[in-house]
Amino acid sequence: MKRVFSMIFALVCAFACVSAQNVTVPEPDFIEETLLLTSDTSAVKLTRENATIKTKIGASVYLFGIGKAKSRLTIKGRKSASKAEGEATTRLIVKGANNNTDPNSFINIFKFQVKGNERRYQVAEAGTFSPTEKNNLAAIEYQAKKYGESSYLLTLTNLEPGEYGIYIGDPYTENTKNNMKITTFTVK
Repeated sequence: MKRVFSMIFALVCAFACVSAQNVTVPEPDFIEETLLLTSDTSAVKLTRENATIKTKIGASVYLFGIGKAKSRLTIKGRKSASKAEGEATTRLIVKGANNNTDPNSFINIFKFQVKGNERRYQVAEAGTFSPTEKNNLAAIEYQAKKYGESSYLLTLTNLEPGEYGIYIGDPYTENTKNNMKITTFTVK
């Protein structure tokens, strides 16, 4: 009985702590802007960088006609200018055209591999004897809530140190100008 009471008390305390968190940061100014919360009352705007798609074909394809081709989304530089401390929880505010659409359908967060002087993420692979995989952004899971008039509050837990990217698609129309813009941040 004592153990049950202790568990109920712990749950009530946890709920009180969660309820006490009241984020009061203003929404970002423009659609697709992202803020990293540094506290419940302050945030920093994350960097948006230009990305390119690079495709590499294995030498065996040229020599024998057998092999694989890989396409990667790449960004110059080993690190983002935006930094986040490696905490148990990372919170982001992302502004959309409105917040009526499930953000999991158009906001993808992923971890880059750093190689040489670039960050990269594999988005497609085709092989002679294997099926083609494309648009395989293995997104990092997050919890989302509506925030303000047209934004989302995203909560990510236990991110490993490294480089991260956020691809924000447009759920209503394809925004061709920003198609290769990736919001980036580093987790220390």
